[in-house]
Amino acid sequence: MRVLQVSNFAEPLGGAEVHMHQVIEALGARGHRVALFAGSEHTEEHTELRRVVKRPAWSPADLIHDPKLLTAFESFLEEFKPELIHLHNASHLPISLITTLGSHAAPVLMTVHDASVVCANAWLVWGDGTPCPGGVGAKCLSNGCEKNYPFDARVLVASRLRTEALQSNVDAFASPSRFLLERISEDGFENVHHLPYWIEKSPRPEGIERDHDQVLFLGRLAREKGLDVLLRAWARVQQARPQARLTIVGSGPEEQDLRSLAAELGLDVEAIFVGRVPHDQVAEVQARAAIQVIPSIWGENSPVSIYESYLAGLPMVASSIGGIPEMVREGETGLLARPRDPEHLAQRLVELLSDRELQERLAAGCLASVEQFTPEVHMDQLLPLYEGLLRNGQVDTARRPPIAADHIQLQDAIFRQLHETESWAQDMLGHIKNLEGDLPPGTPIKNFARHVKHLVKRRLPRAR
Repeated sequence: MRVLQVSNFAEPLGGAEVHMHQVIEALGARGHRVALFAGSEHTEEHTELRRVVKRPAWSPADLIHDPKLLTAFESFLEEFKPELIHLHNASHLPISLITTLGSHAAPVLMTVHDASVVCANAWLVWGDGTPCPGGVGAKCLSNGCEKNYPFDARVLVASRLRTEALQSNVDAFASPSRFLLERISEDGFENVHHLPYWIEKSPRPEGIERDHDQVLFLGRLAREKGLDVLLRAWARVQQARPQARLTIVGSGPEEQDLRSLAAELGLDVEAIFVGRVPHDQVAEVQARAAIQVIPSIWGENSPVSIYESYLAGLPMVASSIGGIPEMVREGETGLLARPRDPEHLAQRLVELLSDRELQERLAAGCLASVEQFTPEVHMDQLLPLYEGLLRNGQVDTARRPPIAADHIQLQDAIFRQLHETESWAQDMLGHIKNLEGDLPPGTPIKNFARHVKHLVKRRLPRAR
């Protein structure tokens, strides 16, 4: 069959993109013709089986409509003529592209990699950490969700439109976790299937002994990962077990703040933060550790790090939130801790660090779980989903109620005008700061008036 894979990004930036490329390779190995359409911040490609459009990772002006991306997508659809379209992450794709999916006769399957289809910032928790059932609306503003990840009303409007567009234009959904399957089903998504990721088997490193006092965090240093909670917990762990060692592998936007927090807590910053390691060395890092810690504070879907722990036989202490408890099974593959609770996380870490027999039992549980998550198991579930959609024949596009074209055009005009206003204000702010720094007192006000006139003349024609 001819299958088109579609995603925000072409590069393997995260678990979603890595999985997409695994699917592409697995389908190709089974004799299927597979193409990719995606965006990229850095590259532009156009070959028979790859169409990558260079565009910003995220632009508020393009949330509703991106003419360049849509033109490229429609052209590539005509060139490749897919029998089936497999959509992956769509949070950065414009609404007009999703509605275009529905105007094509090929059936569409979406793998829901995160909660962005029912949550503006994909966290599925309110500002105080209380779990949210999902569904984008005014409650996102009244429950302080901006504390998790900043957004404005435009993002909420685009997110709600994206939800409606996906519900109308996608024929089936696959969720790696039952947790997210339930959330999106409750929000009106239909024909949803449970389809976990898989583990790429590889030889375990030989000659490496576990350090039974070492705890490992492996991942991106971002707020949702709960690393501030981990550091506060670790200060308590060291009081109970001074010989214990924490290793944080990875980088990200919160690194400097986390280093500062570790220093305030009296922790050995340089010993804890080791930065990124090459992908081919991750298995060695995991082989040395006794425990992997996953202190997430958001509604995780199905973290790839857990699959890696299974393969490494690495017991886990993880937050009881989102889809994590489905895989970090209490007393079988790990221990669960209350999210955002440093004291409880410390207790669970000390409990596992202090019990060698428990470590070994949980390690055995991880290794025993590997066979449930092989590429063969995954593909044996994915291909029947494809075939079931294809058996129904070409989609009657008339049954996919589109969002009114006028509505999309009007929203796009509003978003672009707001973006112009923001850009104009940023230009002025930068100019004022420059003038205030370089010119004598009193001069900036006179030049500011001239600058406003210049910007108005320059920008108004484009706004029209």
